[in-house]
Amino acid sequence: FVVLAVRVAFLPGAEAGYQFLAKPEWSALANPKTWVYAMGQAFFSLSLGLGCLCTYASYFGKDTNLSKTALSVGVIDTMVAILAGFIIFPAAFSVGIQPDAGPSLIFITLPNVFQQAFGGVPFLAMIFSLMFYVLLALAALTSTISLHEVVTAYLNEQFGMSRGRAAVWVTGFCVVTGVLSSLSLGVWDDKFFGLGFFDLLDFVTAKLMLPLSGLLVSLFVGWYLKRSLSYEELTNYGLQKAPYFPIYMFILRYLAPIAIVLIFVNELGWLS
Repeated sequence: FVVLAVRVAFLPGAEAGYQFLAKPEWSALANPKTWVYAMGQAFFSLSLGLGCLCTYASYFGKDTNLSKTALSVGVIDTMVAILAGFIIFPAAFSVGIQPDAGPSLIFITLPNVFQQAFGGVPFLAMIFSLMFYVLLALAALTSTISLHEVVTAYLNEQFGMSRGRAAVWVTGFCVVTGVLSSLSLGVWDDKFFGLGFFDLLDFVTAKLMLPLSGLLVSLFVGWYLKRSLSYEELTNYGLQKAPYFPIYMFILRYLAPIAIVLIFVNELGWLS
């Protein structure tokens, strides 16, 4: 990523991409949807409300510093996203593709970038292309595993299934659902509540379940769970300092629920 970010800077027209990425459009901050979209992106990027963080954290040892780990996740996620932006947007402007082109930014823009950036050395272009798309596949795979583990762990712990059997059941269900979703974009055009099968799944999960589960988690920890238990977990039973704890509880109790409700209302199309 670092090598690509440096090399992209020398492509013709790259400066327009830097201006697009780094020059603030202050008027957009007056639009409430800007803030709602940002919070929605945080939900997806950090896997909030999906159960992944709770499931992974359940495997931590008692000596794990939750505050430091959570901060590391947020910082690394943001740094990688910014670095990716400094590669993709200058490259998009360099090859004449609009920055809102969606998946084509990855599958059309970057192959052109590799050819231009290392055009004089085809071997390097091939190596960096291979490295990038292998890393992209690994990123997708690790995200899949994190989502897979949530349901697998639930079946294993709640119903006593072996991990192998639970994994097989979850994988089989996902394969069948994936095939039906794919077919609904082509030959299978039946509608459910006015939506195709893929669109229905997208609506139910992204627009309903994700913000709703995030809201319930914040309300549960903020209002139902004992404050003393939250404090003990954050401080490793008093071994770590947590001077921010009152702010943390205030955010969970008041700010987070309001923000999540705004996301929920926006996803349903009620925010004008």
